[in-house]
Amino acid sequence: MTEAQSKRSRSEKATSIKKARARAGATLEEFFGPDGPLADALPNYELRAEQLEVSQSIDNAIKRGKACLAEAGTGVGKTMAYLVPVIRAAMKGKRTVISTHTISLQTQLVNKDIPLIIGLIPGAAETVKYQVMKGRGNYLCKLALEQARDDIFLSADPLFKKVQKWDRDPDCTGDVADLPFAFSAWSELTSLPEMCPAQQCKLYEACHLYTVRRKAADSKIIIVNHALFMADLALRLDDPNAGVLPEYECVIFDEAHHLEEVATRTFGIEFGSRRISNLIDRIKRIKEVEIEPERLSALDQLNTQLFTPFQQAGKSEFTVEEAIRPEARSGAEETVELTCNAMSELQNKLIDAAKQNAESKERLDGLSRMLGKAREELHELFFLDQTEAIRWGEVETARRNNSVESRVSLHLTPISVASVLGPALWSQTETGTGTVVLLSATLSNSGGFSYVRQRLGVPEECIESIVGSPFDYKSQALLYVPAHLPAPESGPQYADLLANEIAKVVKLTKGRAFLLFTSRMMMNAIYERLIGAVPFPLYRQGDMPPGRLVEEFKNSGNGCLLGLQTFWEGVDVQGEALTCVIIDKLPFAVPDSPVTRARTKAISEAGGDWFKEFSIPQAQIRLKQGFGRLIRTHNDRGIVCIMDTRLLTRNYGAEFVKYLPQTSRASKWNRVEKFYETISETLISVPAHNESPDTPPEQTLLEI
Repeated sequence: MTEAQSKRSRSEKATSIKKARARAGATLEEFFGPDGPLADALPNYELRAEQLEVSQSIDNAIKRGKACLAEAGTGVGKTMAYLVPVIRAAMKGKRTVISTHTISLQTQLVNKDIPLIIGLIPGAAETVKYQVMKGRGNYLCKLALEQARDDIFLSADPLFKKVQKWDRDPDCTGDVADLPFAFSAWSELTSLPEMCPAQQCKLYEACHLYTVRRKAADSKIIIVNHALFMADLALRLDDPNAGVLPEYECVIFDEAHHLEEVATRTFGIEFGSRRISNLIDRIKRIKEVEIEPERLSALDQLNTQLFTPFQQAGKSEFTVEEAIRPEARSGAEETVELTCNAMSELQNKLIDAAKQNAESKERLDGLSRMLGKAREELHELFFLDQTEAIRWGEVETARRNNSVESRVSLHLTPISVASVLGPALWSQTETGTGTVVLLSATLSNSGGFSYVRQRLGVPEECIESIVGSPFDYKSQALLYVPAHLPAPESGPQYADLLANEIAKVVKLTKGRAFLLFTSRMMMNAIYERLIGAVPFPLYRQGDMPPGRLVEEFKNSGNGCLLGLQTFWEGVDVQGEALTCVIIDKLPFAVPDSPVTRARTKAISEAGGDWFKEFSIPQAQIRLKQGFGRLIRTHNDRGIVCIMDTRLLTRNYGAEFVKYLPQTSRASKWNRVEKFYETISETLISVPAHNESPDTPPEQTLLEI
């Protein structure tokens, strides 16, 4: 090595040490700054003031042990915004649970974002461990797999031996996501809480589920989904020591706009018409035990009798009172009592059988506990004195054994989860001993958090942050509301008008469009009218799995994808493949659904205005989700069409528009054509990441 090379090497080493020391003590401003660690690690990095602001708010909440509500628009980089303060807190001993709604975000966190930030903070790699935890249904149960060898139904499946071979692989995680093929009876090989003997299980040390839990207990960052977090919260309400998650000081809810729906399911009861029948099928398959066929048949008949009135309700959703008239109420309650008694007697039979069959004891004990829980929940569904919950049901058709059958789900649903989450989730933030952060790209309504505060019971003392997107929406996108259309309605005449307008738009954009609908009926009506009316391939939700639908759309180059709520969020199609998003109407909740009726009634009875306090905020958030499908990067260009003239004619219309991303706007077709002509060049030759288009489009305004 020459003296010059040696000097350069010493200089580079000194620079590296200097940078490492700077990173260790860097402020958030320095970390996210143009000369910070992120700028060194990421090509084309640019400082985003919005990202820094959100990160500072979360860091403040963690240090003070407070609640935090944060909305970060598309492109802000919200995961990085919370990971930097979370990892720094972990280095000081604080454990954080990061809860997401989607698997894709969990995968991004574990495979990309967390390793990146840990690698940029000196000492983090040695001190900060992280682990994903999933619900029981995701993990193979070794005991259930062993017991299944004697199950003719399962062992006859040719793929069963492949599952056994997979489990014997030393690298097997037991996670269904890693199973290299689909196994239709997977649910039979997982461990339900009632079936799990936990530490008493002979296979406990090798158990996939408990291996993950042990790793989580040794980690400072745990990644879960909202369903698992809420299930843990529910367990802790009954017994503070009963949770499945290790103790934690901080929780970050990413995709937090889903929290209410997940909490509603968790703290309610759902009882399906196949639940008892499935239990009976499991019991029949235990060879060592003989239960009188007449007993099982009688229970199955009672189950059919119990659910028949709901199958004949004549509606897809209904309250229990609507399905069972007052004169039939006593008869229905008698059937419930008889069903509960029959389950209790069968449970006792299984308990006695377990005492006499050592080989099947664990399985029989588990089935008896499942029967006991089913009996308790069925009884509560009909007889629990609960004024703050609604009893309702839904009917849907499902395929089973090459035939179609109606399946009923009965629900006991809390009207509001705020009172439950108060003591369970928010109590620590009020004493400064724990941090709860709610973060989403769509969390606010009308520029504030009044809706989410009211629905989730967020405490008064709370750090708030709302930042927009760093994208230049004025030049990148146009919002079009066709002023000549009538207000949305049902019926063939309106569907004809809507289909004609949609056809005109997608012909301009040469396909490449998402068509988002609020009802399946309208989606199907428009689909039928567009066939033959536009020269582009049409992809409709329900015709194939969602993931394949998106891939087919991308690969087509000029397709139109028609979707419902699934496609309003979480679908990321960047670039020229998507240049138009069409929304059929404002996404107000279905007013006659049982849960919506119960919630709006509760607001009215408390002296509130249900339309302003519930319907408008909820629709604002959903509309932002659909709107957000179009612009995903600095390079995206296109048109968002909302085919609902109530934005122009109703008082609340301006409120919706005001809090959408501030694009160019139009209500006349000639302006749409002019805008598209302006951006068509940039769709072919896209500007660099940090440049603006050479010819920004003319700004137009909605006439409101």
